[in-house]
Amino acid sequence: MRRLHSSKDFDRLRRDAIRFHNLAAKYHTQGHATRPEELYLRALKIQETVWGPEHPEVAHTLNNLGLYYKELGRLAEARPFYERALAIFRNTEGASQSNTGTTMYNLAQLLKAQGDEMERRACEAETDSEEMADSAQVAQAVIREDLTQYPLRVGPSRIHRFGVFTLRRIPADKKIVKYTGELISRREIVKRSSCDRTYLLRLNSYWCVDGSVGGSGAELINHSCEPNCRFDIRRNDAWIVSLRRIDPNEELLLDYRFSHRQPAVPCYCGAATCRGMINVRRPLRKIAR
Repeated sequence: MRRLHSSKDFDRLRRDAIRFHNLAAKYHTQGHATRPEELYLRALKIQETVWGPEHPEVAHTLNNLGLYYKELGRLAEARPFYERALAIFRNTEGASQSNTGTTMYNLAQLLKAQGDEMERRACEAETDSEEMADSAQVAQAVIREDLTQYPLRVGPSRIHRFGVFTLRRIPADKKIVKYTGELISRREIVKRSSCDRTYLLRLNSYWCVDGSVGGSGAELINHSCEPNCRFDIRRNDAWIVSLRRIDPNEELLLDYRFSHRQPAVPCYCGAATCRGMINVRRPLRKIAR
């Protein structure tokens, strides 16, 4: 950590911290999906350098980061920021001060949201399981066997609704199933991207495959931040390829990697390294020294 050699250093960094925090709050208020994160984190790093990790200014930024992640649906990421902010306010301002109370309220709302989300997913899983039991034969027919290299099935997924599972062990770096569908242009992509559910796979800057029309079944593969498969795109052909050995009855998972420029889509994959959203994060720039 860089040492401060003069009051000029202190004043410059303090101004930078305020500037980054205010910009983050501005973009946060305007509803930007990715810009606030980088700026809040930059402000936080400077604040910890200037004032130390237990200062109330640090707690304010931690609280705002918690709010930001909660609004994006990244509930698991929000919790440690709230908890750390609450501990700082309690130690520096006391248990009965307004900042402590506000942060405690925010944490309580987060815990309630996490409980509601778990309840919603449990109900959805029960409903999907019942639907799947009634239509097992129809779901099996979704996978086009002529476009697969290994036997696959559709079944209830712990991540979201239905997923695709392998019936046999698949070695690493093997083609599994071809991603097929209607080939559509850039103009049509814009129209179809506005739907609630899309199965669009971009081949290049102009063409895209819509798996909802003539799909092989690969379009049902769920997203995970810890995937076991990847896309292999060559010209107008796209295959799902194994990243590692996949055992029988294991669900096939892909990292969709939505652009950080698109509206944030919450992720519920449950992986230890889950980034909280299906979008990739905007690359963080290092603070200039």
